[in-house]
Amino acid sequence: MLAPRKSNYHDNCIPRQNTAAQLAAETSKPHNEGEYRACDLVTQDKIWKQSVASERRCLENWSENWAFLTEYDSKGNVVEKEELPEKISIFSENVPNTNSGNYGCRHNTEPAKMMQNMEFKFYSDRRRRKMGSDMVCY
Repeated sequence: MLAPRKSNYHDNCIPRQNTAAQLAAETSKPHNEGEYRACDLVTQDKIWKQSVASERRCLENWSENWAFLTEYDSKGNVVEKEELPEKISIFSENVPNTNSGNYGCRHNTEPAKMMQNMEFKFYSDRRRRKMGSDMVCY
């Protein structure tokens, strides 16, 4: 029996078999992003320098392009700048500075005061009492 002959159309549409070199290249382990970064430090350094220069250029141009936003409010009225004191504390006067302060700041509310009063009364029988002067032992 004769094998059927393939047409030219068939030969052009279906890709030819891969060569041995192509197969070897395809089966090699894939490179990860870290390997690509490490291979060209000069290019990586150029990219870093360009991004820093771009940031600096934007910083210099900001006052020309966007500084007006700080001088006017949303309705277009001129905003007066408030004078800052020469010396200022780094600690807040009305907001707690620590986690324990966060917990303790809630004790100024009315329910918290009632709870403290109830705790005080509940533990009154377990508190130490002052001894009378006749009971003092030296």
